[in-house]
Amino acid sequence: MKTIKVTEKELATIKAAVWGQLQSVNREIRFAQEQGKDISFLLELKREFEEVFEALKYAN
Repeated sequence: MKTIKVTEKELATIKAAVWGQLQSVNREIRFAQEQGKDISFLLELKREFEEVFEALKYAN
């Protein structure tokens, strides 16, 4: 793994992008549940985005 340095603005942009993707996955989960589809992949994706977002809280 490589460490990079980012500005506060870049970090805020990354956090916003991850948060947006997490919200998108949440919507997809709701739609898939309503249609009775398998959501296991989406739940794993959600967990990964949540972990990334948590890690970004401690950046800088």
